[in-house]
Amino acid sequence: MIIDSHVHLWLRDHLPDAMVRMYLEPLAALEGLMDWDVQTDQVWPEYTVGPDKILEAMDAGGVDRSVVLPIDFNLVEGARLGVEEYNAWVFESCAGAPDRLIPFIGVDPQRGAQAVELLERYVKRYDAKGVKLYPSTGWYPHEERVRAFLDRVDELGLVIITHAGAAWGSLDERFSEPAFWEDVLQRYPDTKVVMAHLGGRWRQQTYRMCQEYPNCYTDCSALQGWLPSDPQTAISRLQELASLIPDKVSFGSDFPLFELSYTTPLWTHFVRTQDWADEDTKAKLLGGNMRKVLGI
Repeated sequence: MIIDSHVHLWLRDHLPDAMVRMYLEPLAALEGLMDWDVQTDQVWPEYTVGPDKILEAMDAGGVDRSVVLPIDFNLVEGARLGVEEYNAWVFESCAGAPDRLIPFIGVDPQRGAQAVELLERYVKRYDAKGVKLYPSTGWYPHEERVRAFLDRVDELGLVIITHAGAAWGSLDERFSEPAFWEDVLQRYPDTKVVMAHLGGRWRQQTYRMCQEYPNCYTDCSALQGWLPSDPQTAISRLQELASLIPDKVSFGSDFPLFELSYTTPLWTHFVRTQDWADEDTKAKLLGGNMRKVLGI
């Protein structure tokens, strides 16, 4: 079984304009080289990613299941759609393909009691398996003000997938180091925490923590950003993972953020066919490790 541990569903009205501009800027820089027109002043009015698009990419890449991660940016910049409406849309959209899409809850713990209530609602209504967190909105996981939220995550048995690494625009990268999660890993030994994107430029922290803490994991989403310009770097990173933490890393695509440069089906094919590890290690990364994290 192949599991993509890191994909996104979103409605345009949930995305703050500044966030869309942030993702459009690299594309706008290529306008003179490619045959496309990127209007950053219009902030991409048609930028909805529904379940049909994810399922199409999964079918093309031979992916069996995907973990869907909503993101709550609204405390940084308000959007036209609130976090509760957005989460409801994600869970209802995934309900049409329950054997393929695994939705997590997306909420900023800085919301306090509202965040805790949202956790409880979606666990009760949909048996949610986890929560997507984004510290770059302005908080550290060891802060007392998010303690009650993390206590409830632990009590509900939820998996945490947290952003780690680079942040742009109105997001603050100084909150994104994996090492800030060590207190959480120690305090909640039964709560599995997945550091997304290998921790970015702090990947050595991620490797160390995955080796030291039984409940620490990571994913390789966004690693395909090195492709197609520098495939050797992508291969060397995969070789690092195979050597250092073969039982702790899962495949991820960050769909749809790289589709215009290197599609998810191509990324899946790359990981499956390149000579970076033996077939047993590849099978762990492509699905076995995430099945362990999710308990499926």
